[in-house]
Amino acid sequence: MSARLLQQILKKVYGKPSWLVRQRYGASIAFEFGQPNLNVWEKILQPTKKVGGKYPRRIVTVHGDWHLTTFCCDWKIRQSNRKICDSNSKAEKINQGCAILDGQILTKVFVNQGNLVTDFYFDLGGHLQTKPYKKVDEPSPMWDLFCPNKRVFSLRSDGKYSYHSGKAPGDKLRWAPFTFDL
Repeated sequence: MSARLLQQILKKVYGKPSWLVRQRYGASIAFEFGQPNLNVWEKILQPTKKVGGKYPRRIVTVHGDWHLTTFCCDWKIRQSNRKICDSNSKAEKINQGCAILDGQILTKVFVNQGNLVTDFYFDLGGHLQTKPYKKVDEPSPMWDLFCPNKRVFSLRSDGKYSYHSGKAPGDKLRWAPFTFDL
């Protein structure tokens, strides 16, 4: 059921161009798809360098209807079968790879049954490939797809997945084996 569920979700993403493709924290990269949405966080007080000083600040972020992010995995970006960068590349090369994928349309996603390598294919020859870290103490999500219905599809390095509320605490998520039932 899980491979089928993933493809049902992805049918709504296929055909949409990626935008704001960028490196996030560490080696994590993120993609936006669909209509942009503005998130405005309530006013907060930020400490200043002056002792005891505070000033108001509002944080505004933009995300697409669909938001894909890599997390704890190795990954490579290719263009027309040529490697551009990987998760161990310097920031300049990662930025180049992100720029190449920016604007390309997601056409197909395939999860390999044997090793959980996930291939994300794009219309202009772009290709993102993720794979589990070789040595990990605890399983963790390799990638997350945030959906407009406020749910998140996550694939973990131990072959389990979760399709959960984006507000659910991480320790409360239910994980099930990712089955290849297509």
